Amino acid sequence: MSFFLSKKSLLQSRIEKRLEEYDHPSKSFFFLIAIATSLASLGLALDNTAVVIGAMVVAPIITPVFGFSLAIIIIKISNAFKSLSSIFLGSITAVIVSAITGYIIKFIEGQNLILTNEIVIRAKPDLFYFLVAILSGLAGAYAYSKPKILSSITGIAISVALLPPLSVIGLSITMQNWHLMEQSIFLYILNLTGIFLGSIISFLVLGLGNVD
Repeated sequence: MSFFLSKKSLLQSRIEKRLEEYDHPSKSFFFLIAIATSLASLGLALDNTAVVIGAMVVAPIITPVFGFSLAIIIIKISNAFKSLSSIFLGSITAVIVSAITGYIIKFIEGQNLILTNEIVIRAKPDLFYFLVAILSGLAGAYAYSKPKILSSITGIAISVALLPPLSVIGLSITMQNWHLMEQSIFLYILNLTGIFLGSIISFLVLGLGNVD
């Protein structure tokens, strides 16, 4: 029994160390979010799915969510608040950058942004997106616990559930489309909650939080 407990202890310690760097987000964290958001916003405005997906390669916004989930499980309130702060600051950065990108596009085009299909589908919250977010949280948290798994690939799939709605929030400010903004905010919250629940389940299944 002590052998299994020590393995769980080692696993928990390893994951904590991997996530701790996002408790105090660096300049690189914000830089990558800014670049990813700019790309995602351009992809949404151009109605180009490939560009939107490509933007996810450099988006690190999901990692603090895992840090928050783990902190809740192991009851480290200070870490939970730090992770929550990183999520909030990262999200605000994404919204601001997407709004600026929207205004730049508007200036170049000389007209208001067009409501593309890519924008519309990122502002239609429903239970299917919630299920996708839960499964993404399960996969992502599991990947972070297994060094041999290419977690970056999993991160790309997960970030799709968060970054595009944030980009739409910023673009909706540019378009002054407040209904669109409300819908994209709701979708973002829905996806964030789903990823949080999925990662909680994954960490619990791995036996974290029960280590003495």
